[in-house]
Amino acid sequence: MRLGDMGPGKHLLVGVCGGLVVAAVALVVMIAALPAMGPAPSWRFYDYVYASGKSESSSFVTSNMAPGSHLVFGSSELYISKDTVPTCPQAVFGEGCADMGMTYVGEAFDQSLWQAIAAGAYANKVQDKKVMIIVSPQWFFRGSGQEGKFPSKFSYSLYQEFCDNPTISDGTKDYVRQRVLELGVDAGQVAAANRDTPADALNGLLYYQADQLSLRGKLANVIGLGTGKNADQLAGRDNGEPDWPTLLAKGRSEGAQMSTTNAYGINDSFWRRNANYDAEWHQTFDEASGEYDDLACFLQVCHESGLDPLVCIVPLHGTWYDHAGVGKDVRQYYYQRIREVCNDAGVSYADFSSCEYEPYFLCDTVHPGWVGWVRIEEAFYDFMKGRDDAFLGGGDRGVPAGLSSPDATQPAGEGASS
Repeated sequence: MRLGDMGPGKHLLVGVCGGLVVAAVALVVMIAALPAMGPAPSWRFYDYVYASGKSESSSFVTSNMAPGSHLVFGSSELYISKDTVPTCPQAVFGEGCADMGMTYVGEAFDQSLWQAIAAGAYANKVQDKKVMIIVSPQWFFRGSGQEGKFPSKFSYSLYQEFCDNPTISDGTKDYVRQRVLELGVDAGQVAAANRDTPADALNGLLYYQADQLSLRGKLANVIGLGTGKNADQLAGRDNGEPDWPTLLAKGRSEGAQMSTTNAYGINDSFWRRNANYDAEWHQTFDEASGEYDDLACFLQVCHESGLDPLVCIVPLHGTWYDHAGVGKDVRQYYYQRIREVCNDAGVSYADFSSCEYEPYFLCDTVHPGWVGWVRIEEAFYDFMKGRDDAFLGGGDRGVPAGLSSPDATQPAGEGASS
């Protein structure tokens, strides 16, 4: 039959079919044009990029890790850039071409449960199993911090990959499943990721592919935020271990210059915006049992997945929290609870609670700053190298001496160095 002999209905059908074919071809072309989950352009490095869609894309992250880099799980402190803190990891490890580095996983409001899921998703994709988690005190505020935001932070891709990790026990998966449901994630998605029924398994495939497609749509921005490699990086050279005493002196100098408008050593721009911030006033740390359990779950996931975690205990800002009505006894309760969780799991921790009053350890009331990042970086470096450090404890290490130790790195010319 010739096209001209067709009736109106057949003409319409041919037109619709032709339109669907064109749309399908266009969709295939669009999908093919999106960045893949594998290696990105090698003249940039992506370990320190903080952007939506990056951390949820485990295959992209692990395909683009710099040599010698280790996963670091965290939240909003990973947002701190060298513009605010010139001694941050991006500058010290990345652009400094050290023989070791960090690969950031996590964003603001990603608390212990999110980190547990991410650890399970990433574990089988990394060769070096030593990792670090930076624990934020704010996760353990009254009511488990901002756990109410979990549904908006939930990543189907990471949860599916967590569920597919065969080394994680059924008991651990059951705990995570219960918590995910308690915090408001759609039960249908949870059933799909766990493949409860054949129909759920099919739904899981569709959910995962749809989420992966959505994440690929965000990768162009992630790649664009990657930092161009300098000459040493392009040549594959490294400068070995950073000069900690010099970096500490630089941190103190930078901190003093950038916090001139207040008596707390807080970054001036933050202080101008948040001088009256009161969310931390009269906070407690003994009404967050779910968060402490979730942190224990993170450590259990690491154990079952073969990861060797270092728990970084960031101090509270002593002077500010005194002002905010959160006494030393309340703060010590928090530190001790975290140490107990670590000791129960037999893992190491970097305990900076002795640095509550150290000037410029924090750049605001919550995030590591000019001095704090240097101390964290050094403890991280020593842990990864299997060395002792004044701030490392737990496991076989015992209780760390902290800032009072003669082995704690001092600025150049101001005492003992490591």
